[in-house]
Amino acid sequence: MFFKNQRIGKYEIQDTIGSGGFGSVYLAKDIWIGKRVAIKVPHKQGENVEKLLQEPRMLAELNHPNIVSVITAEQINDVFFIVMEYVDGISLEQYLRQHKRLPLDLALHWFERMIDAIAYAHGKNVLHRDIRPANILISSENQVKLADLGTSRFLVSQHFASTRIGSPPYMAPEHFQGKATFQSDIYSFGVLMYESLTGRLPYFDRDPVRLAKIAREGAMVPPHRWNPEIPLELSQLICKAMHRMMGSRFTDARDLQAALRKVTLHTMKFADKNEGTTPVTGSQNLSQLVEEQVEPVKLSRRFKDVTSRELSDLFCWNCSRPVQRRSNHCPHCSVDLR
Repeated sequence: MFFKNQRIGKYEIQDTIGSGGFGSVYLAKDIWIGKRVAIKVPHKQGENVEKLLQEPRMLAELNHPNIVSVITAEQINDVFFIVMEYVDGISLEQYLRQHKRLPLDLALHWFERMIDAIAYAHGKNVLHRDIRPANILISSENQVKLADLGTSRFLVSQHFASTRIGSPPYMAPEHFQGKATFQSDIYSFGVLMYESLTGRLPYFDRDPVRLAKIAREGAMVPPHRWNPEIPLELSQLICKAMHRMMGSRFTDARDLQAALRKVTLHTMKFADKNEGTTPVTGSQNLSQLVEEQVEPVKLSRRFKDVTSRELSDLFCWNCSRPVQRRSNHCPHCSVDLR
């Protein structure tokens, strides 16, 4: 909709950041004060302005250092757009594509800030509905930001959001049924932690119907089986966060935050006893962390290559269920194992 160097009011478009199902996002410069901002242009432009204002009004309620903030909303020449904070950095998805997984200390540092942002949003009755690595931004100063709350909903009078909006690999079983709750966000965050620490999704299928069935069954390999650096208590925490039964998950985000804090403190105490261990601090530069702690890993775009069986030949890379050694096809999901 916009092009480079185009002027929209006091904003000059500098580049395209991305586009999704709900809108396109551009990097722009506020020429009055010389500040870079992100401009989100919803695809649906013909709707009533009051309806278009629902998203920015909801996001304006959120004031948290780990949530991308809304600056204002405007309509110029019949084009409605939202002006948001611009985060100069990369997404967690981009980070994982390059490095496959996070080192444990860095992961715990980021996880604590992510769950604090999620808990804060839930405290404001805001349900995200699309928590995944692509929606976690990491600034060049190592600041983590929860982004893309365009799929969010207020949960006040209802107990759940009656919609299937979201990203299937990160959706809870009840989310597939159109009944997303705050515990659905907890589930999605559990999948995010699993993927960040293991370099693979707990289960995957290109068919959302089959993926929903796999999620309902809840058969997965515990994350510490894929990455022995993951403490058992953290592995158990992740499994509880993404339990297929809502009653067996954490009650709310604050409960998960408290449990994660205990794991972090225990891990730090253990690390202090080992020589050469350097705890991660928020002031460290991201590029320095990447250079010092993570060896670059070139990943294939094909999911099968990304999730190659590193541990053994005992589990299907796709559905995580047991297979016979040297099998060519999984007997459960029929995926090619070669």
